[in-house]
Amino acid sequence: MSIETTIPVTELQNLENISIIELFELKLVSGLHYSETNANPTISYKFHNGTNGISTDIKWQDQTYTAVACDIEGFETGDNTVMARPTITFANAISNFSTILELVNQITPFNDLQKAEVIRKRTMARFLDAGNFTDNINPFGSPDASKELEPHHYQINKKLVENNEICSFELVNTIDFEDLFLPRKQVTKDRFPACGTFVFV
Repeated sequence: MSIETTIPVTELQNLENISIIELFELKLVSGLHYSETNANPTISYKFHNGTNGISTDIKWQDQTYTAVACDIEGFETGDNTVMARPTITFANAISNFSTILELVNQITPFNDLQKAEVIRKRTMARFLDAGNFTDNINPFGSPDASKELEPHHYQINKKLVENNEICSFELVNTIDFEDLFLPRKQVTKDRFPACGTFVFV
């Protein structure tokens, strides 16, 4: 029998109605990170890293985000001309994250979760699901699953460190096309009747 948990009162004292709650989802790719014959069509891990001092699981949009010992930084570069490449570091001794890598590398040797998607989600405490709180009442406002900041989508670019203590990865924005070259293609009216002739470089 599962035990329903709510955010402790002592931790609620650290929150305000406009406190930003940061949540993450790690989505694996079928055929690359797990077998295409897996009964589960989508494998993903929803978690948070103790946002605003919260140590319990957080419910958002009827989904549970598990509290995981990890550090995530580097979303802001301070330079508008440079794409941020954040890092995410899991406490391997606590989360045993290497187990996930072992399973993934059995499917694709030396993959180390490359191309797995990491989605950064943010909302405010006032909009969190009522189930997070005692008596199913959000003391900061009215729950609203539609109220969230624009999600940020990243991919794992490479593993940085793996040892008994930590597992660390570099993320890249999914629109970061550095080091990628588009092949030269011609778009003609035969393919696209509404268009003239263009050349993608």
